Amino acid sequence: MLSATLLLPRFSLSQPPSLLSTLPSNSNSKSKSSTQRKNSKSRNNNNNDGYYRTNTNFHCCFCSENPSSTSHYQNPTDISSSQQNPDARFSDNQWLSPESLALWLRSSRSLKEVRKIHAVVVKCLRDSDIYVSNNLITTYLGSGKLSEARKVFDKMPKKNVVTWTAVIDGYLEFGFDDEALRLFGDSIKNGIRPNGKMFVCVLNLCSRGLDFELGSQIHACILKGGWRNLIVDSAVVYLYAQCGELRSAFLAFNQMPEWDVVCWTTMITACSQQGRGREALSLFSQMLSKGFLPNEFTVCGVLKACGEEKALKFGRQLHSAIVKKIYKNDIYVGTSLVDMYAKCGEMADSRNVFNGMRNRNTVTWTSLIAGYARKGLGEEAMRLFRVMKRRNIHANNLTIVSVLRACGSIEASLLGRELHAQIIKNSLEPSIYIGSTLIWFYCKCGEYLQAFKVLQQMPFRDVVSWTAIISGCASLGQESEALEFLKEMMGEGIDPNSFTCSSALKACANMESVLQGKLIHSYANKTPAFSNVFVGSALIHMYSKCGYVSEAFQVFDSMPERNLVSWKAMIVGYAKNGMCQEALKLMYRMKAEGIEVDDYVFATVLTACGDVGCYMDPSSKYYLLSS
Repeated sequence: MLSATLLLPRFSLSQPPSLLSTLPSNSNSKSKSSTQRKNSKSRNNNNNDGYYRTNTNFHCCFCSENPSSTSHYQNPTDISSSQQNPDARFSDNQWLSPESLALWLRSSRSLKEVRKIHAVVVKCLRDSDIYVSNNLITTYLGSGKLSEARKVFDKMPKKNVVTWTAVIDGYLEFGFDDEALRLFGDSIKNGIRPNGKMFVCVLNLCSRGLDFELGSQIHACILKGGWRNLIVDSAVVYLYAQCGELRSAFLAFNQMPEWDVVCWTTMITACSQQGRGREALSLFSQMLSKGFLPNEFTVCGVLKACGEEKALKFGRQLHSAIVKKIYKNDIYVGTSLVDMYAKCGEMADSRNVFNGMRNRNTVTWTSLIAGYARKGLGEEAMRLFRVMKRRNIHANNLTIVSVLRACGSIEASLLGRELHAQIIKNSLEPSIYIGSTLIWFYCKCGEYLQAFKVLQQMPFRDVVSWTAIISGCASLGQESEALEFLKEMMGEGIDPNSFTCSSALKACANMESVLQGKLIHSYANKTPAFSNVFVGSALIHMYSKCGYVSEAFQVFDSMPERNLVSWKAMIVGYAKNGMCQEALKLMYRMKAEGIEVDDYVFATVLTACGDVGCYMDPSSKYYLLSS
């Protein structure tokens, strides 16, 4: 990759409202929405991120390079009639003009004809003409012939910014990002002043490579050179969004003088992908209120946000108001609906959408299987997986992970082992997600040694892998091994997360090892994990189990937020340590704060403390028992 620092000095440039209420009226939005969809589709290149990609129309660029070229054209019918016999065009010297050759190239219908025209250009034009050569390059690229376009490029004695931009974009389209970046560096060394089209190409290149440093330098050059327009600004927003720099993306977005559906979609999708679903939904409402109708990519981004935020009502509104009317048969929108309903726990709705789809892909099947696995419906998930395999639909890593989770949820050891064998056969083992899920699966089935073997065979282990084995050991009564794995993990330089700490504290509680627990508590105090409600609840349980009730209450009292588990842990801790008066007072306080005292808590206190009435004042007793 070309160093960004070498390039830059060479530039010599100076809660959401109801969806139904925010939809624009049909009277003035139909033509606008159709134009937006048309414009957004023109930017698509049949890939998932096509709506961010601004595909420069180099044919138009070349045509505008010489506006007077039309004066040289003869009767257009002569041109079309001579396409059957290309050599007939040269019966008169008037057809040897660069403008005529360029027009002929743009009207060519086959690669064979392009090559004939190329031969005529080489034969009849003594001096290479930039305008004709540029048209040759873009025509070859349009035919998928990158090598032939490069040969034309290399033989050109003079090149302009259009030439370089066309070749850079060609290499970018074919996925040769390193060569595209090298060519951009060469263009700067050759004194080429980039224009807006070249900047868009390079910004897209930086977005694909997540090169934030070079991208931000290009952005600075755009601002300095005054190259801003809607397309360039959209590419800048997309760059920052792809690099995970949402703050910079919002800044660039808010500074745009005008917006289109593409830049709105960029921001909405970026927010939904980075766990900021509420902001994505808010942006979507703003977009509708400004009169923009969403395209299919916008809808997919919003549905993802609905699934992550469990915003079922908003998702249903979107389904009924837009999807059924506009994108009824779009496979990506359908898949997003299946996933949204599944993540909201509405498996019947998810299955209905799935059954109503004309076409489905791997992601569609995987979304439904994962939904069943999350809901504990392992049998249904595995039944669906068998149907998927009978129809010869390819299973990706996420499919395998979802099926393994389904097997673990119902402890289907045999099917999980069969799947593991298939993973090894198909060389899918190196995936860290599959490895971590295999560890979890074997622990769920009580097969600690198999889980340990999978961990040992993993070429790379992250915090999820280690947490899976630590949690599994704690659940299987292998507490000492769990704590040893924690030491080994930290020895490899991997920091525990909140789930790791919770699992390790559970092991300490089971062993009644308060010393180890205090060490974990000390570590958690120095990290954001301490503020996690599950870590706090695990600390309360550990201290209470070890008889350190005052320390448990200190943790409870200092928690920024508490859930039902926290209250249960503290009340049960008091009761099991014989502090019945405190347990009952805390039950009263829990009820007063609007949290329901469930049967488990009440039964535990009754079992540990005997007659409740012995410990309660009449008003408290009446208040609790009446509920």
